[in-house]
Amino acid sequence: MSEYKFEKLSFWQLLEDRSVKIPIIQRDYAQGRAKNEKVRNDFLDTLKNALIARSVELDFVYGSEEKNILQPLDGQQRLTTLFLLHWFVANKELKLDESKERLLKFTYETRISSREFCRELIGKSIDYANLLPINEKIRITAENQLSETIKNASWFVVSWKNDPTISAMLTMLDAIQTKFKDSSDLWQKLTEIEVDKHPITFLYIKLENFGLSDDLYIKMNARGKALTTFENFKSRFEKHINESGWEKEITYPQETFAHKIDTDWIDLFWKYREKIERTNDKEKITIDYKIDERLTNFIAGIAINYYAQNLEIQSNKEEEEKVKNELEEKSKTKNISNNAIKRERIERRMTILFNNPNEIAPDDFPTKETFEYLASNLDKYTEKQDNSFSNAELKSDVNLWKYCGDTLFKDIIQNKKAEWQNRAVFYAQTTYLLNADFDKKSFDDWMRVVRNIVENSTIDSATTFISAVNLIHELSNGCSNIYEYLSKNTVNAKHAETQVKEEIQKAKIIIEKPDTKQIIHDTEDTNLCKGEIDFALYCADYDIENPNPTTFDKGKLERIRSIIISNFGDVETKLSDDFKRAFLTIGNNDYYEIWGSWSYSFDSHKRWLLEIVYDLRTFSRSKDWRNYLRELLIQLINKDSFKQIIDDYIIPPDMPNWKQRLIKEYKLLNGATFILIPNKKSYCKLAWQQKPSREDQVTKIK
Repeated sequence: MSEYKFEKLSFWQLLEDRSVKIPIIQRDYAQGRAKNEKVRNDFLDTLKNALIARSVELDFVYGSEEKNILQPLDGQQRLTTLFLLHWFVANKELKLDESKERLLKFTYETRISSREFCRELIGKSIDYANLLPINEKIRITAENQLSETIKNASWFVVSWKNDPTISAMLTMLDAIQTKFKDSSDLWQKLTEIEVDKHPITFLYIKLENFGLSDDLYIKMNARGKALTTFENFKSRFEKHINESGWEKEITYPQETFAHKIDTDWIDLFWKYREKIERTNDKEKITIDYKIDERLTNFIAGIAINYYAQNLEIQSNKEEEEKVKNELEEKSKTKNISNNAIKRERIERRMTILFNNPNEIAPDDFPTKETFEYLASNLDKYTEKQDNSFSNAELKSDVNLWKYCGDTLFKDIIQNKKAEWQNRAVFYAQTTYLLNADFDKKSFDDWMRVVRNIVENSTIDSATTFISAVNLIHELSNGCSNIYEYLSKNTVNAKHAETQVKEEIQKAKIIIEKPDTKQIIHDTEDTNLCKGEIDFALYCADYDIENPNPTTFDKGKLERIRSIIISNFGDVETKLSDDFKRAFLTIGNNDYYEIWGSWSYSFDSHKRWLLEIVYDLRTFSRSKDWRNYLRELLIQLINKDSFKQIIDDYIIPPDMPNWKQRLIKEYKLLNGATFILIPNKKSYCKLAWQQKPSREDQVTKIK
């Protein structure tokens, strides 16, 4: 370092002609960490000895200085401790008012919360003569009296406890309080003008033209704790925002992204932190973590939504050429359009973020519109409903089935239920919040319609997610009254056309006959229907091909729903032998023909006897076979049970004996799931395994 000039300074003199900003690339303040107790106490002993007996020189402090702003490269820890010592003495000796201007020149850039804490600490101060009284019951002791007083102050933000730099500062202030509480008349010594008489000095080196480059960034992370993925993203994103000029018209700093991400928004995610408990010999230590991960998951999720909704992506000539070549190779054609290339890039980027949210980058928000969309999402989920709970805590009264665990917001930020279908439902909720004045009734109706569509369509990739978002975005024009909208408007999006057609039919019935809404909803909620009640309406004699809402019979649908609930409540429930026997009485007595293959092992037709309730959806959706299931349900309305249907059934004279036995003999089926029938149909064999291959795995019935 001989090429650089140095000067001997005290902390007070350092702040006389310059400000000190701890840059964002620096690690968090470490001397105040709980595990650094020995380092902390040894250093404070050195400072106390210097103030009382013998002066000390604290080695080199050096960094980059531009426009009278110093960004320390080495010395951050010592400077922070000296700042806290100066604040403590000034506050204790009632010198803070006269020293505020200079102390405010010291600030942190690692987090905006650290910066604001330092400013509030100086600006608001603490009444040292009236610290919180020691009270063992609420864990206020002589060792933490000062920090507890600070945390209890009206200006202290609760989420600041999550900032490791602030936590370390509070720990250091408690240590300073313990070490210096009985000392007096220290302020004059700390503000000594003549450097040779000052008790605490260091050698300051200004590194000319030594900017904080990428190389220095790597060195800094090698020296201390690496920044988290989110901290890296946030730093680069804030730079991206500033360079793009997206906030140049904002007057108040409190409205900037940098401020909100460390205050209002971080407060929201603070509620969803996870805890890990570690136990040492003396006490249980609880450590909070994963808040940054939660924010990363949310921001990546919003980027995915915006890509899908707007189909826009940052231009990248190199990547565009690469994708073009790959598509040409795959399709064996040279006619790849620019739109196809862009769409492929978007889908690939969405898939990357879906699989690894940590890949989020500033380029995922290339325009002011994308940035404002992200900010509005963060604002909207922070916003409270009726000053009680935030939108993040919003729950629909509609059963969202597997698409929601606790709340949709929590599922997304914890990445626990973040499949493409779940994201589509979350997108729908978000779109409602952004576009409608919240009303619980209209919100639930909206979420119900979307749930039905998601359940009864394929959404398992970026491609199908884009298709679903296109539909939901179109429908959101009427999200504040979705049934009114569906009953009067044409839907142009092609995703889930069959289910959308049904939603339109149901909407028209509800608008025409409002008292039918509940039974329609109740039928949708059955596990057999799962939002798709086209078959139930058919069973209730509603003409689906030529719908006329005025002819809808509420009572008939109620009876059909009652039968469904009574007999097919859980889709995972195994279908009973009595059901299969009763089903064999319907139509041509061959419901098993709905599915078939040839068994070469047995030289027979292999047919399906069904297994669980969910399998019946195949019948409800088949135009050729739905009458089988409909006839069974109609019979159940007038008869008590499957057994009664079997008992009342009159065997036709031409029915093979083996089929008569299957219907009439109790327990003969014994849970069989397949039936093997030779070409001559003179007998059958029952199979209990998915792929029977031996004679001892089947039972022959004549």
